[in-house]
Amino acid sequence: MKILCLSDVHGEGAGLKDILPVASEVDVVVVAGDLTHLGGYAEAESVFAPLLESGARIAAVAGNMDREGVGRWLDEKAINIHGRGTTIGQVGFMGLGGGTPSPFGTPWEIADAEAAGILASGLTAISACPYKVLVSHAPPRGTKIDRSFAGMHLGSGAVRDFLLAGSVDLCICGHIHESPGEDTLGRALCVNVGPFKNGRYALIAVEDGRAHVTWRKR
Repeated sequence: MKILCLSDVHGEGAGLKDILPVASEVDVVVVAGDLTHLGGYAEAESVFAPLLESGARIAAVAGNMDREGVGRWLDEKAINIHGRGTTIGQVGFMGLGGGTPSPFGTPWEIADAEAAGILASGLTAISACPYKVLVSHAPPRGTKIDRSFAGMHLGSGAVRDFLLAGSVDLCICGHIHESPGEDTLGRALCVNVGPFKNGRYALIAVEDGRAHVTWRKR
């Protein structure tokens, strides 16, 4: 299984054209939120048109900077995995969109109690899969991949608890632009792929139950 991982595109549509050759070589393109920057349906449609037209298979969640129309657009394209699951081969993908509550009042923020229920629903949908992947906009709290410039941990407590329960094998996330990288929580490798708007993305190969990350920059 080869996965192209993007997050925090923030409307950088031109950059998606640069990676179409890479998208053609993978099994699925995962988008971990913030497709737009305070945009809605029309911006999501415009930004992601090249990727959709390429025929790439996509699994995505909206992020905290995406307005309601982005989720509707993802639903219409049948690529939204927020609170749901999809299976590709032996790998199950489930999702959690939105961000953690903040003082900034961004368009889509989800408290931990609600997030826990959404995670439970997604896990049910992929329970039979031998290898499970969580696509979460917010990284798990208290890790190497959720630190702000000031060193504060800004990730999701619900995602942290979910991963510590040993529910999934891999977590692909974004949201905290300053902390791209890898960490391990529970049995899961956690990968903050960094902001695509700054050129960052990753390729993950899942082989024999293990994930191998290759970092890329466009």
